[in-house]
Amino acid sequence: MNPVEYFRSAFTGTPQARSQLLQALAAGADIGSGVAELQRLCPGDAGRDPEAPVFLLSAGWRSGSTMLQRLIMSDPRVLLWGEPFDECGPVQAMAGMVRAFRSGWPPPDYYISHHGNVRPVDLTDDWIANLFPAPETIRASHRAYFDAAYSAPARRAGCERWGIKEVRLTVDHARYLKWLYPNATFVFLYRDPFAAYRSYCRFGRNWYDLFPHQPMFTPAAFGRHWRELLLGFMRADPSLGGLLVRYEDLVAGKPDVLQRIERHLDLRLDASILGQKVGTSERGGRKARVSWLERTLLQRAVAPLAEELGYAW
Repeated sequence: MNPVEYFRSAFTGTPQARSQLLQALAAGADIGSGVAELQRLCPGDAGRDPEAPVFLLSAGWRSGSTMLQRLIMSDPRVLLWGEPFDECGPVQAMAGMVRAFRSGWPPPDYYISHHGNVRPVDLTDDWIANLFPAPETIRASHRAYFDAAYSAPARRAGCERWGIKEVRLTVDHARYLKWLYPNATFVFLYRDPFAAYRSYCRFGRNWYDLFPHQPMFTPAAFGRHWRELLLGFMRADPSLGGLLVRYEDLVAGKPDVLQRIERHLDLRLDASILGQKVGTSERGGRKARVSWLERTLLQRAVAPLAEELGYAW
């Protein structure tokens, strides 16, 4: 090894390790690619799965997701959990575990099923430093968490269907949930980012995407979050079956919007919910003041998508 590589390896790793890292980064290993590999290894069976949860994913905070949550729950058959354990990021944590799955990893001989029908004691003569349960246990174990945490409590509350309303989840998280629940339905919601941010300001601008390392304290962070989530929703593969809903169309009471939501979710909804205001950020009828600097930083963060959608200020 030449002197340059000698010192370089000491600080940055061996050439082989660096090459493998570059290949992994170039391949774009993420939740989406991990789900694709797991779908190949251990797919769900929609025909045999009775669960049909509803996932309402909003492009950030203060976008009308709670109002739409209440509208969906006007059908007594469904309980939609509201951002459960939000700062803990349970969906993000569970989905994050699948990032590493890719073609060639895990190698087939890591799985215990590769060894055939042998007793564990018979494996003592084999190389078992890496010994994994069979691939189908991966999906079963992930599914068990959601069944226990959200499905079972909903049934105990008398609801045959359940779901989650969230403001932090990406389209890749939706793909992960679709892998777990092939009959799941998704609604993607978005709102004018300036109106959403102004509403957020009434609550102190002190919320987190994930606590404590991903705060949403600034207009730039708020805007980037809105743009990244919404771009993913808009570009979602049709196989995901997501319905994109504009908040302004929903509150305007357009009958076709409500009908599309009902058909998409196979629910019967009470439109009068849209006229009921439960909680408001406009205390005393006054809207929060947003400074010129905040407005400018937000506008830069959401450009050019906001303008393309007709949101200009």
